[in-house]
Amino acid sequence: MAKTQLNVRLDEDAVNAARQAAETRHMTLQQYIEHLVRSDTDPLRAAFVASAHDVITEYGDLIEERARAPRG
Repeated sequence: MAKTQLNVRLDEDAVNAARQAAETRHMTLQQYIEHLVRSDTDPLRAAFVASAHDVITEYGDLIEERARAPRG
């Protein structure tokens, strides 16, 4: 696939955070940013996040209560 050059201005903190995140994932900065864009615009991911939000809204208190319960 052909690549298009894009110039983006970010503050220094954002650039450093992006570089660190890319390095942690063993990706180039370009790969990391492309991954973020693809993830953010993926309809399947959006459906999953919406469903997860619904579950947390509906059952969040129960999940939190169970997480705090002693295990034994």
